[in-house]
Amino acid sequence: MTIDIEGLREFIEARDRSDPPYFAGRKEVIADIETVCRTMWQRHTAGAPQHKGMTRIIHGAPGAGKTSLLGHRKQQWSQSRGRPVAGTGPKPRMLFLSGASVVQRPADFYARLLVVVDPDMAGKLFPAVRRPKVTAGGVAVIGSGASIQFAPGRGPAPPEMLGALAALAPQWSAPVVVAIDEAQNIGGDRYSAAGIILQELHDNRNDLPVMLVLAGLGDTVDRAMELGLSRPAQGTGWTLGCFDEAESDDLIAGWGRHFGLPDGDWRNTMRGIAEDCDHWPVHVQNALMALADEVVAADGKLEDVQSSVVRARSRKRQLAYYRQRMSPEIEGSAYLVGAMMRDLEPARGVIGVDRLIRQHCIDESGWRLPDGMTVNDFTRHLIHRGALHKHLDTGTVECPIPSFRAWLIKQGEPPHENDPEPDSRPSPGF
Repeated sequence: MTIDIEGLREFIEARDRSDPPYFAGRKEVIADIETVCRTMWQRHTAGAPQHKGMTRIIHGAPGAGKTSLLGHRKQQWSQSRGRPVAGTGPKPRMLFLSGASVVQRPADFYARLLVVVDPDMAGKLFPAVRRPKVTAGGVAVIGSGASIQFAPGRGPAPPEMLGALAALAPQWSAPVVVAIDEAQNIGGDRYSAAGIILQELHDNRNDLPVMLVLAGLGDTVDRAMELGLSRPAQGTGWTLGCFDEAESDDLIAGWGRHFGLPDGDWRNTMRGIAEDCDHWPVHVQNALMALADEVVAADGKLEDVQSSVVRARSRKRQLAYYRQRMSPEIEGSAYLVGAMMRDLEPARGVIGVDRLIRQHCIDESGWRLPDGMTVNDFTRHLIHRGALHKHLDTGTVECPIPSFRAWLIKQGEPPHENDPEPDSRPSPGF
């Protein structure tokens, strides 16, 4: 087996914001989405009305793997397009929107959706650039004889826009997933363009085989409700947390096979690092990136790679991740946050967090609330930054990463006790 040095270099250059070369875990979430797609297609082909409110919300702290999950499914579905699996129907197609800007521009959104629904039809309508032709009257969306025009940037899209897509129903060849990443950043309210579009998709008023998936931080559910989506039904929200040991092992082994690394002690070292960082997905990926750095530097000679150096590099990336979670507001109230984290009881939920903040808040530097924030504002800010996470099914609130909680508590100690943490302990090579 030959180690893929060039592939490892590309993996290092891509950093942790790109899709992982090997995807592990989250099988229940994937199975749920594919079950909804399969049911939608069965009802579509039978001429039965679609279920309402099938939206899924996938939320978690930064680094939980939300973007990777969506990117993985889009890639897998794209590779199998046109090859339906017996008994399951055609593979879904995904309109993946990274960020919230497109859904706030109706013309752009519906044009992109049309391309996903029927690429051949879109190619015939827009042969030059595969997007709507801009005319004096706006953007024409045409299908099966329907012609709708509206001026981009002039308020919400009229209901007829989705109706124009419904006119293409006979040409549809697969269910469609509209996936919006970083959904917590969608602006507007229930009456905005984005709100009306999302409500159309969530309520499925046109009986189309279209599923809406919103992925974002811990406050994504609140943002969805502000945009007019009814509270998600039980079982329609997914919290992405730490991997379990088996998922980390799968990621490490699959990653090694992908890049041609032979089995060896390096896998035990990586398992130990994963355990030390609570199996948090981005930490495991960054640990693999640290290993990749050393394997490339050693030109693929694993015997020359020192586990102590890999551990030190991994720890450095882990601490950098924690510092990125710190906003000026959290830094300015570090003692208050540390005390709250130390006494946090997840079962008490948001009320318990509010109570602890009020209990520990005093008018001294590091212990005050951030300027202009109420207790409730600060609680929501901690959730938005990934320091806290609220579980939909239980209402409990906790720090999603145990080692991050320990680090925040350490930051809240008096300065003379807040000594730098050692990056690693000396250890032998692989």
